[in-house]
Amino acid sequence: MSETIFNQYDIIEEKEKLKFLFSKFNVSKYLYDFPVEDGISYNSSYKLQNGFTQKIIASKVENAIERDLDKKILTTDIYNALLRLSYKLTISEGNYFINTFIHHISEEKIAEIIVISKTYLQKIKKSCIIKMWIVLQIYCDK
Repeated sequence: MSETIFNQYDIIEEKEKLKFLFSKFNVSKYLYDFPVEDGISYNSSYKLQNGFTQKIIASKVENAIERDLDKKILTTDIYNALLRLSYKLTISEGNYFINTFIHHISEEKIAEIIVISKTYLQKIKKSCIIKMWIVLQIYCDK
């Protein structure tokens, strides 16, 4: 990526938002089986009565189940976005991504793992974060 593209993004801010997203995702990914869409059925919350449609008032249990289902769907959407992202990252960017956001390894150690200088790692870091931000921004803004 070129410097003009790098300058369009606030790398530090986007990285912090992505870290927060991954902290939530890492907790929730172990709670659900993928894909959850297979076990989902939707029922109408309206019923026809005397020619009029009337909203069914949902119980607290139904609301709790609906919130849980929404979390499962969001987690699955993020998981699928990460799969799409994996095709866009280079090997070095993938290493940076996994070691930073999943394993929480320092940049100095990541540079050693990839066998590059810390200076060159900054370019990989910026490129990786921008690619991640483009794919995952919608989930960070929720």
